[in-house]
Amino acid sequence: MKASSRVIFNTGVQYARTFIGACIALYSSRIILKSLGASDYGIYNLVAGVVTFIGFINLALSSTTQRYLSFYHGKNNEKLQAKIFTNSVIIQFVVGLVLALTMFSLTPLIFHKLLNIPTDRMAAAIAVYYSMIAVVFFSLITVPYTATLIAHENILFSSIVQIVESILKLIVALSLLFILKDRLIYYGIMMAAIIVIDFFAYTIYCRKHYKECRHISLKLFDKKLLKEIFYFSGWMIYSAVCIVGRTQGIAVIFNRFFGTLINAAYGIAQQLSGQAAFVSSSLLNAIRPQIIKAEGGLNRERMLRLAEIASKFSFLLLAMVVIPAVFEMKTILSIWLAEVPAHAIVFSQIMLLSILMDQLTVGLAFANQAIGNVKKYSFAINTIKLAAFPLAYLSLKFNGSPTSAMMCLLLVETLSSILRLFFLRNVEGLQISSFVKKVFLLEIFPVASIVATSWFCHNVFPYYLFWISFLVSIIVLCSATYYTGLCDDEKVIINEVLLKIKRRFAKTR
Repeated sequence: MKASSRVIFNTGVQYARTFIGACIALYSSRIILKSLGASDYGIYNLVAGVVTFIGFINLALSSTTQRYLSFYHGKNNEKLQAKIFTNSVIIQFVVGLVLALTMFSLTPLIFHKLLNIPTDRMAAAIAVYYSMIAVVFFSLITVPYTATLIAHENILFSSIVQIVESILKLIVALSLLFILKDRLIYYGIMMAAIIVIDFFAYTIYCRKHYKECRHISLKLFDKKLLKEIFYFSGWMIYSAVCIVGRTQGIAVIFNRFFGTLINAAYGIAQQLSGQAAFVSSSLLNAIRPQIIKAEGGLNRERMLRLAEIASKFSFLLLAMVVIPAVFEMKTILSIWLAEVPAHAIVFSQIMLLSILMDQLTVGLAFANQAIGNVKKYSFAINTIKLAAFPLAYLSLKFNGSPTSAMMCLLLVETLSSILRLFFLRNVEGLQISSFVKKVFLLEIFPVASIVATSWFCHNVFPYYLFWISFLVSIIVLCSATYYTGLCDDEKVIINEVLLKIKRRFAKTR
């Protein structure tokens, strides 16, 4: 399969998985909120914020393993790929064990000093926390296997596992309705059990299908390679700490100022932003290996061009969902949730727009990973992301509203996205004029079209026809992008795909 066709196929698979997973997750959240109640749901999101933290660390470590596997895949070096995998397994096991033990030892500090949790729910919250420790460990030791799948561009199997995971979570959510004892404790334990199932699914499949995963031997231990991977991982983890420190830091601030009920609203916003992140990752996971392999094959020009394409299409595809959702957020949450927590609507709108702003130049982050210059990038760009945390605190300290604290997040995300351009120009020779011409300028009309369409539909159609806004916006954005948003080389690829679809459709008639 050609590289362009593989990217499009994998993107399609990812979008199918994302759509199915999002529908299941959103419905599950409705049941969970109803079953647990707003306070317990807020407690779960607060305590399980550690999983969000580990999720970012997982992404950081997975990106490291995938970067090295894809880089040397581009050089056709199977022996070194096996070494990379084995050393990654060692790193993940050690990091997972250290984190799990550290989290366990910090239990008294977290629950008796840091968090504001009602006394009668403290025992349940601690039980959930211990379940999350298990999630941390098994999530981390799964990383080398998921990274291998992405490096081999096997998006299909990982999507199947994720769909099964979503179905299992739905089953757990439905079972809450029949649990008579403490539902919060039960829910935490079952979430941990699902992660363990994921670990065995990925491990068995990868060991069966990929040579580098079959023999994990200490003979492949390479101190120099381990040091190099650990150095790269360290800065990727630093980036993850900055991002999750910002997100969970704001959650803790809200908890300290307003209590657990506002954490329910923040948790809803995080649920929606998580689904939006899945939408953007659908394209990015498909194209990231191509970016890294291009750099591994010493083709810097192609690598930067792919980074431009990733930025443009990730932004536009996410805008297709986010912009109509921002206009229709009140209706969406009213249908999704039996009772909408205070501030949930505006929190969700701001969170979605923040993710959208990050996509403006997201391909450049992968370009930098491909080149391997992670130290300066992590320190320069991701430290800025962390600034949203103290800014939000200062906003509330000086009597600002919860909305003003959330606006700090949107402001910082927009700033850091723009700064990527100047960093890559100074360090890696990116031509900003080319990026602006091929990405920013070509995005203006499609985005303006979908904003106008969403506004029109929101004000013309009754609330129960909110889905029309999404349908019309998708049609308008696709049309506007095809006719005004594509470069010549991008249009050639799209035309080839459309022609193949047309021919296959003609054969079936």
